Amino acid sequence: MIHTKIPQAILGLDLGQSEDPSAMALLLNINQTISPHNWIDSTHPCHNTWQLTSTKVFPLGTAYTALAQQIHHTLERFKQQHPATPITLLADATGIGRPTLEILYKELTSRGGQPKARLEGIVFTAGATHSKTGHPALPVDLFHVPKLDLIETLVQSIESRRLTVIPNLKDRQTLEAQLKSLRYANSRQTGQTTIHVDTNADNPQIANADLVMALAMATWRMKTLYPNPTPTPPQRLPGF
Repeated sequence: MIHTKIPQAILGLDLGQSEDPSAMALLLNINQTISPHNWIDSTHPCHNTWQLTSTKVFPLGTAYTALAQQIHHTLERFKQQHPATPITLLADATGIGRPTLEILYKELTSRGGQPKARLEGIVFTAGATHSKTGHPALPVDLFHVPKLDLIETLVQSIESRRLTVIPNLKDRQTLEAQLKSLRYANSRQTGQTTIHVDTNADNPQIANADLVMALAMATWRMKTLYPNPTPTPPQRLPGF
């Protein structure tokens, strides 16, 4: 018998500007334990994966107020299906994204009761260090993370097969095209490695990497919450 639970869900939201759309990616932490009984304990094998179950690219020019309302509806539907699963909304807080957090927070708390999700922000940086601060006006954590680290965490999760995608994902082809369009480059001035999108005028799907960034954000946060377990070193006998 396979016992399945979802201990965490993260909705990554990459905010677009005037020339690129906003996008979201819903990532679930799927925990499956195999047991011959209708109960489980620590002796039964456990398999843990992160599953991309839903994506959406919003029409170009969608107002942030309308975006917040649609995100809220998505969170409400999720809580109806998984009332016991905590969900985090991790939103782009780079540049215009920081005041947009105020719009999202207002929407999440506008209907009274407990908010459907914990709101957090992430600021893309070009450096090599990570930091955590607070929003100046909201009870919201802000994570400052190099953009390259977000992408590398995503790639490593795909290569290790810890991150999976449901077979019928609507935007699967777009996501794959955007992943293949990413290119690394070294700056001669700073010596730092950067990443950019190799755009293709004949393929509007890879004019930017909105879906990739939304998924990379969710994957990075999931990894910080559920890091890969460190193997316990073997115990050596005294004198060896």
